[in-house]
Amino acid sequence: MENIYIEPTSHTPEVYFDMEEHKLHIVGKSYPEDASRFYEPVVAWLEGNISEIKDKFSVEFQFDYFNTSSSKYILRIFLILEDFKKAHPEVALSIIWKYHPNDEEMMESGQEYQQFVTIPFEFVEENKD
Repeated sequence: MENIYIEPTSHTPEVYFDMEEHKLHIVGKSYPEDASRFYEPVVAWLEGNISEIKDKFSVEFQFDYFNTSSSKYILRIFLILEDFKKAHPEVALSIIWKYHPNDEEMMESGQEYQQFVTIPFEFVEENKD
């Protein structure tokens, strides 16, 4: 399994999977002109490689903002993770939803996503660098 790295832009988040650490990070703003073109490779990579994870997997989200078309892909990622967890209950899967202080809307977005899956979320207030 190879690492995946997508550099952030002013409209798209950084996406990084560290193969050795089994951590996926999606961080930044997400309002691409074409959400499908941006997220389909991420979804395809995740679907094609997640089954190789055998012991632990950590997925970290930290959005400054995301639009409606991005939200559909974010949910799709959660549903992939949910299916994986059901098929591989032995894998320690953690979802970390980071948000900036005073950004209640982003915290609530994470809480809404959590309702779609049985995987517990860890909510972390994170200061901007």
